[in-house]
Amino acid sequence: MNNFLVMHSLKLTIIVSSLCLFVGNLVADDLVLKQYREKVQPVVKQLCFKCHQGEKAKGDFRMDTLNPDMVAGEDQEAWHDALNRFNQGEMPPAKAKQATTKQRELLTAWISRSLEAASHAKRYTDGRVVTRRLTRQQYQNTMEDLLGVQLDFSRYLPPDPASPDGFLNNGLTLEMSPVQLETMLQSARAGLQEAIVSGSKPKIYQTSATKTAVGKMPQLKVAGVTQVAPEFILDIKQFPREGQFEIHIQAGAVVPAGEDFPRLQLWLGCLPGIVHVPRKLVGEVNVTATVDQPQEFVFTGRMEDFPQSGDQPFGNVAFKGMMGLLEFVDADGKQLRHADKTYAVPPSKKKPKPKSEPKKADTDKNEKPSASPEKDRLDIIVSSISFQSPVFSTWPPASHQGILFERDPAVKDVEYAREVIARFMRRAYRRMPLTGEIENAVLLFEKIQKSPVSFEEAMRETLASMLISPHFLYLVETRTADAADSAISNFELASRLSYFLWNTMPDETLMQLAEAGKLKDKTIIEQQVQRMLADPRSVQFAESLADQWFDLDALNRVAVNPEFYPDFDNRLKLDMQEETRQFMLEILQSDSSCLQMIESDWTMLNRPLAKFYGITGPRTTEFERVALPTNLRRGGLLGQASFLLSNSDGQSSHPIKRAVWILDRLLDTPPAPPPPDVPELNPEIPDLAGLSLKQQLVIHREKEACYNCHKGIDPWGIPLEHFNAIGQWEATSVTTGVPVSKKKPRATVAVDSSTMLPDDTKTDGATELKQYLLEHRRTQFARSVVTHVATYALGRSLDYGDDVHVERLTEKFIESDYRLSSLLVALAQSELFQTK
Repeated sequence: MNNFLVMHSLKLTIIVSSLCLFVGNLVADDLVLKQYREKVQPVVKQLCFKCHQGEKAKGDFRMDTLNPDMVAGEDQEAWHDALNRFNQGEMPPAKAKQATTKQRELLTAWISRSLEAASHAKRYTDGRVVTRRLTRQQYQNTMEDLLGVQLDFSRYLPPDPASPDGFLNNGLTLEMSPVQLETMLQSARAGLQEAIVSGSKPKIYQTSATKTAVGKMPQLKVAGVTQVAPEFILDIKQFPREGQFEIHIQAGAVVPAGEDFPRLQLWLGCLPGIVHVPRKLVGEVNVTATVDQPQEFVFTGRMEDFPQSGDQPFGNVAFKGMMGLLEFVDADGKQLRHADKTYAVPPSKKKPKPKSEPKKADTDKNEKPSASPEKDRLDIIVSSISFQSPVFSTWPPASHQGILFERDPAVKDVEYAREVIARFMRRAYRRMPLTGEIENAVLLFEKIQKSPVSFEEAMRETLASMLISPHFLYLVETRTADAADSAISNFELASRLSYFLWNTMPDETLMQLAEAGKLKDKTIIEQQVQRMLADPRSVQFAESLADQWFDLDALNRVAVNPEFYPDFDNRLKLDMQEETRQFMLEILQSDSSCLQMIESDWTMLNRPLAKFYGITGPRTTEFERVALPTNLRRGGLLGQASFLLSNSDGQSSHPIKRAVWILDRLLDTPPAPPPPDVPELNPEIPDLAGLSLKQQLVIHREKEACYNCHKGIDPWGIPLEHFNAIGQWEATSVTTGVPVSKKKPRATVAVDSSTMLPDDTKTDGATELKQYLLEHRRTQFARSVVTHVATYALGRSLDYGDDVHVERLTEKFIESDYRLSSLLVALAQSELFQTK
């Protein structure tokens, strides 16, 4: 169906839906059912029953048994799906009899009106999901912000399950087990132990050096043991067993012309014996400053997270405490070593054979002396390194003062505790606490204090009880006595905003606006959204949205076959994921059009990924915006390796997987899952030997059970066939991996990326596919963006009752030139976002 009819149907949906604003009874109006029987059902029979009735209905979707009473019945989603496919021109099929304009308007109006009535009735009886648990990431961020300490609070929590929409924050999938709750209690106690201190300031351990320590390291070649030969060692003889540490390094690089910048790796470990060196990476940085003007790098971590030597060190080792191990590597990861330099590990005692000196007669008297070797070779020079642990800027630390604020000596313990509890509870529960809640906590404090514990210990345990309360662990949105009142409160709106755009608790600005009852003002909402997007915490929004919407974790579920790609470095998968995250972030921060997700003349690259793509680009591992050559075909998401590799089988390209991703993630029309009895493509079958994947799909579609689905799926993936399994461009041929014979185990076939799209549009290659999406599916893509962003924002799947709001937001999104920031403001201001 052309764009005019799609837009006409969508606008008609909004118009007729807006006419129905109240449903008095929990059954459909008799006139609605009468209209179905007399006018709508005959049209449905004529257009749909041929394929969708009886036990053998195509796609296992029966129209003949759908209940037309959408208020009392259970078939609302089925009707909603039918309406979407009808509006998008997918039904009736192209070869079947098409609906007249009058029939199309009748069906669209009746289904839309009935769905809106059902939505209105259902919202005020069943409501939406109004309570959802914090995700692992939200819990981690909230604990850090609430307590003011940096700990790995989510380390032992199970991963969050993805919803059918692909998001991790869906309330229906976020469960809680007794073990999980116990783990959170342990995390709360550990966090409060760190945040609230007792006694005097602990001893500060400090070590620094300007030259490397030198000593022997294990050189035994034992299975499973990696030999360690750092370029620089900081000998940390004394250290605390736990607490935060900081390591400051001043370093510069010598970078000859034409060379890329080297990298410095910092490891922390120990030397417990003569066999191995247990260590853990603290961080890695690109060294871009010169030796004359070195830059300072600051690394942080916690002592208990790194290998430590025992109380009784091994007798004959060179380093009896902990070690800061520095390794220098070039842009490709190769260790930088020069024979004339002194490194941490002493050279072998074997003296090299002296080189014969050239005869004086052979020396050109006019030859200039060669440049100093230190100035014409790639190297890193460390000026200084220092270690300190624990780290406190003040005592008591800021975390302590933030919870146990300054106290009037005349105030009794219980009164001071009451005020501490009230303030903490307001932040933890993200609302004003009730008097009863405060008093219950005070009673618990008094009960604990009766045992011989200090005030600080009693407060820790009291506050820990709040951190396992549902009011902290869940985003709770209460129902009022008025069933028709579905609006969320100002405090609930503050939490929705903060967990949407920051993945953490509301800050004091949001809390004060909520407390004043001003947060729902549209002007203030816009100001707050813009403020929040300008905050560094919004980076997590862009990254989390990209991770979940585009299913970037799928990269880790695909194993690249080394037989076909022996040079592939699995570490590139992290760079592929980061390209897409940074791409989304750049669109947001530059306020660019989201249409660039389909096609763009730029992308975000670092040196390893640029080299993988064959592009001259950045000189470091940091990501930069890079202009793309016009002939590279890498613009937009469909040219990024994160999409191409994750939707392959690691051996050959997979047009079906790529097509399903496009339909689901870009166009929001996911195809139905295949029937369980339909066989997958098997390239081991001799009849398929030497055939391209496109040719194999043609044979696959010859089966009637496969044709009906694949005719609407395969054409979306075939134009990308020039990109192989790992996402590299194959100009003329592609290795399919089909065995032909023992002498020739794999076949090389010509790439054919031409196809006919479901609406009979011919297309060939990625560029033409992206152009088609921009010209013919732009509105559908815009609606998909709105749907996915709203689903993420609300923490629930959208349903038919949300359609009117989605259409309004889509129109605004298009009017704003597809700018994500404008969509976020409009969404935050919308009834959809501000109601349960």
